[in-house]
Amino acid sequence: MSTQTYAQYRDCYIKVHVTPSNSHAFGGICRRYRVSWQVSSKGHPECDLVSFPQQMDFLAEEQAFRYGEKRAHTFIDSMLSTPSNRRMAGDISTSPDKAPAG
Repeated sequence: MSTQTYAQYRDCYIKVHVTPSNSHAFGGICRRYRVSWQVSSKGHPECDLVSFPQQMDFLAEEQAFRYGEKRAHTFIDSMLSTPSNRRMAGDISTSPDKAPAG
């Protein structure tokens, strides 16, 4: 299994794991790659917020890494667009629960 850790994205860490596998085809056995990805918060990098294995195979290892990174970005964007989930990702500075002091 190969692993790549990516630069912080919106205060979250992303790790993508790619595992080689064999797939049967008409011409014989072919090499494919499976991907899973993990997201952890800046405040608690040792604890995963989410970890997903993807249910598809890729022809090239680079494609699998790219796909995993993009899916993780999409998940983080979605999570941060929901106000109640911002605190889970460590973003308490923009909490909508508190009215501005005036």
